[in-house]
Amino acid sequence: MKLNEIAFQLEEIGLTKSEIKVYLALLDLGASTTGPIVDKSQTANSKVYGVLEKLIQKGLVTDFKKEGLRYFKAANPMQIQNYLKEKENEIKKQEKAVQDILPTLSLMFSQKEEDREASVFRGPKGVKAALDDVVNTMEENSEMHIMGVYNFGEDFLKLAKYFQNKRSKKGIKVNFIMNRDAKAIADLFANYPPMEVRFMAEGVVTPAVFIIYANKIIISLGDEMTMFMIKSQSAANAFRVYHKQLWDKGEKYIVVK
Repeated sequence: MKLNEIAFQLEEIGLTKSEIKVYLALLDLGASTTGPIVDKSQTANSKVYGVLEKLIQKGLVTDFKKEGLRYFKAANPMQIQNYLKEKENEIKKQEKAVQDILPTLSLMFSQKEEDREASVFRGPKGVKAALDDVVNTMEENSEMHIMGVYNFGEDFLKLAKYFQNKRSKKGIKVNFIMNRDAKAIADLFANYPPMEVRFMAEGVVTPAVFIIYANKIIISLGDEMTMFMIKSQSAANAFRVYHKQLWDKGEKYIVVK
């Protein structure tokens, strides 16, 4: 496995870029003083001690003194599993704490929530939060509407698949109106029932995706990783009417197996 792939996986489990550089440098150097670590990891001399201390706290680096000098050494990589286990236990404690306060927080939220409001979600985490709101808002075995689906880029497609999988597991049906050039997306989403797809009439194309659910609409710019959420019952109803107009004129999608 290439070093950049290893670094990516280490970042995924919570290590910072600086911690990864120093840890990988120590694996290559063996026991070392800070000088070679600075050179190998390209970490500033003023920051290397702080990074090393964080790695020691995580159990991924050990230190000892030899001839008056402080040496650092990477712990056995198997220690990463122990680090993950400790993180898992900590997350369970945090989840329990959050569950205890959620009823109060939810009450506070509902009391202040307006009948009409708008929000903007940016970046992969923001888009994921908006998509999670769709699934969390909808009841099991309910129905929602999406129109304007096109051929997404790779990054947004990952989030779209995450959303469709989560929706499918909750049994939420979606009626898709897709651009005609999005047949590959239709073939992919067919793996996440319940769903039904129709393609827009010839010459009709939308540059954005519209997600209509409950009393909300999400306007997604897709590959720009930006979503606008509008909470308005009247607006949601109007978009459902527009969806139906396109739906009635649309071409039915046939799954080819």
